[in-house]
Amino acid sequence: MEWINKFNEAIDYIEKNIEGKIDLEEVARVACCSLTRFQRMFNFTTDMTVGEYIRNRKMSLAADDLKNSNIKIVDLAIKYGYDSPEAFTRAFQNFHGMPPTTVRKLGISTDFQPISFQLKRNGGSFNVGAKPILRIEDCSNERVVSFFVDCQGPEEAAGNLLREWAVKNLSDYTARRYMGYAPKGHHPKGEQHQPNEPIDSHEYIMQMFLLGDEGKNDYFYGAKVCDAPQGLYLVGDVALNEFDDKGDIDIGSSMQTAFAVMSECLSNMNGYEFDLAERRHREEQILCNEWWTNPNLGDSALQGFKLWLPVKKI
Repeated sequence: MEWINKFNEAIDYIEKNIEGKIDLEEVARVACCSLTRFQRMFNFTTDMTVGEYIRNRKMSLAADDLKNSNIKIVDLAIKYGYDSPEAFTRAFQNFHGMPPTTVRKLGISTDFQPISFQLKRNGGSFNVGAKPILRIEDCSNERVVSFFVDCQGPEEAAGNLLREWAVKNLSDYTARRYMGYAPKGHHPKGEQHQPNEPIDSHEYIMQMFLLGDEGKNDYFYGAKVCDAPQGLYLVGDVALNEFDDKGDIDIGSSMQTAFAVMSECLSNMNGYEFDLAERRHREEQILCNEWWTNPNLGDSALQGFKLWLPVKKI
């Protein structure tokens, strides 16, 4: 998927700037996403923070310098962006299990090579390493509360209704799962999304998934309870790296890019095809905590965005 290419570009940026101090905001910019999203996705796919990765690479390269040159410890500290030789030595010993002088004397050290994000097929999912980032999910017996609007800019309007209800009635709203979809499509007349297109008017539904017995009754804190859309879905992350002329995230263009990549992956999955003629795609939105108290964040509130495309077995 496109975000994998961008993350590899971010790794290349780190490697080219490994000496000295690295600006994580700039790393995230290269990856075409927010720092929060970059850190979350990096941690998810590698089981380490980006800070840990950078530190491990610095210490691995510093050991090579020690073994292959007469560089002084104080100069190594400066080279790799540490404020003092003492701080560098502590980090070095924590990584290698021995101080710099011992590594130089024995000529042995811990090696830590650059990582590379690669997409691999694993049965019914596609993985980055051991982590599934594209999968087939079977949805059944799930219950939700829904908030329906039919207006101009309906995604924001439906989100506002949901936020007001959740903040008023729930204490764990930041930990819930949220999904939206347009029953008749974002472009009911069938036209394709265009960059910088005007905000149109159409139907949109925003839903929150219920837990346990919360969905056993017809209403939950005054909100109508109903069944979530059922069936099989191909689920993948959307890299929010398309922008309009104002510099704002163009979600429509980002989804088009993700759809193209997911379509290519589905063609390599034997036994499945799209079911878009019968069911609508869904949009899982992972919202930052600040959005719940600040409705003016707009699309910058999105920490993550997943596209759910209906599929069926063939």
